[in-house]
Amino acid sequence: MTFNDLFAAALAAAQILFSWPNIVYPLVGMILSMTFSLFPGLTGATLMALAIPLTVQWEPIPVMLLFGAFLGGSTFIGSITAILFNIPGRPSNAAAALDGYPMAQKGEARTAIGCSAAASALGSTVGLLVLIILLPWVYDVIVLFGPAELLMLIIWGLTTIVILAGDSIFKGLSIAGMGLLLSFVGLDPRSAEPRYTFGIEALENGLGLVPVFLGVFALAELFHLMRSNRSTISGATSSAQLTGSVRRGIFSVFNHFPLFLSSSAIGTLVGMVPGVGGTVASFVAYGRAAQSSKDTAKFGHGDIRGLLAPEAANDAKDGGALIPALGFGLPGGTGTAMFLAMLAVHGIEPGREMLTSNLVLVFVLIWSLFLTNWLTSILGIGLITPLARLTTLRTDLLIAPLVLVATMGAYFYRNQVSDVVIAYCFALVGFAMKRLNWPRIPLVIALVLGPLFERNFHLVMRLEEVNRLDFFTRPIVLILLSLMIAGFLLPKVRRPSA
Repeated sequence: MTFNDLFAAALAAAQILFSWPNIVYPLVGMILSMTFSLFPGLTGATLMALAIPLTVQWEPIPVMLLFGAFLGGSTFIGSITAILFNIPGRPSNAAAALDGYPMAQKGEARTAIGCSAAASALGSTVGLLVLIILLPWVYDVIVLFGPAELLMLIIWGLTTIVILAGDSIFKGLSIAGMGLLLSFVGLDPRSAEPRYTFGIEALENGLGLVPVFLGVFALAELFHLMRSNRSTISGATSSAQLTGSVRRGIFSVFNHFPLFLSSSAIGTLVGMVPGVGGTVASFVAYGRAAQSSKDTAKFGHGDIRGLLAPEAANDAKDGGALIPALGFGLPGGTGTAMFLAMLAVHGIEPGREMLTSNLVLVFVLIWSLFLTNWLTSILGIGLITPLARLTTLRTDLLIAPLVLVATMGAYFYRNQVSDVVIAYCFALVGFAMKRLNWPRIPLVIALVLGPLFERNFHLVMRLEEVNRLDFFTRPIVLILLSLMIAGFLLPKVRRPSA
């Protein structure tokens, strides 16, 4: 595959996308995906699952255009609800709430949404550019990542717990330990035996991330609002009192451009690893941003860098996730899993043939994903003013509808009443942690990374036992280890001595 082949395929795909009626498919897909993402628990993957049987008789190009929009149209909208109400639309949006919601509470919702829109659009562009550049070398890139590299990447993410523990490392490590224990609830990945389920059948599939996040953040925050004297989320009673600036939010990407690039690189890299997804990418990027900062204590209290980093990573991961999906048929998350199911239904086989004879079809997908990511962000920027006004509504009018939305989101996750119970149990836990000033971030990071850590740790140990792996001779492992050590040492080196 030469550069001329890539250019010719990209040009042909662009002509297909912008011809009538093909342009309608990504636009409709984007609108449907955005509408679904307004309800927590209903994601782009859910929409794909519903759309697969409806598109069985379609030609490949319209299907690729539609599913590209499903992949790209849902991420940003889930961040808006996370920023405004602390209700993540999907687990990967939870990191956006850590600093985005505190910004909304300060009356800076316009800044936060502007930052999220710009970081999302530009982050997705970086991820897709990497995908295009690596298309000729897909096979060489994927084989570099094995269980050892993934384990080291997860350890790097877990080390951020110490950085994000706030003023008490003891509290942070204690809560992280609790998160790791909770991540072990369910079936043992080695023996398939139930663990820590106490005989409750609903716990055999583990604690769902969506119910836990909705409980710890959204419902806990709503309970806190009920007890507080705060009349509105932002404390302002009219839009004139809001202090945020759309321009400042958009230009924050360029003001912190090295952070944006590194976060996009992390998102793309994590996206390349099959089975990981955007939740890990966003939290690893958030932790790396905190590690590289001289004033880590500001994170979690409305620091725009804590919003920029996970948003860039979360959208950049889409381009990275398509590398193993298109090259080997390996899903990077639920979204790409549904996408691969669609390909199978239409008789399209990922692999060398798709990246050669069907290269135009690949670029149709890429252009659809690129277009919908940018249109979603532009639409979000256009709606910033009315969206920001939602933070000036009286809390007594907002609480009941938001509690209903969070409850529905927990139920829709797996259509189980038990998930609603889990959400409310963790709402009490999150409320108590907030009242007692215990950090909640280490809990969710450990809960997200725990299953991946356990699975790859056992696999690495087994490979070491049979002499099929030497952990510390792997180049990428050493690179990630060096980056982790540098993340701890550089802030101390740069910090001026007292």
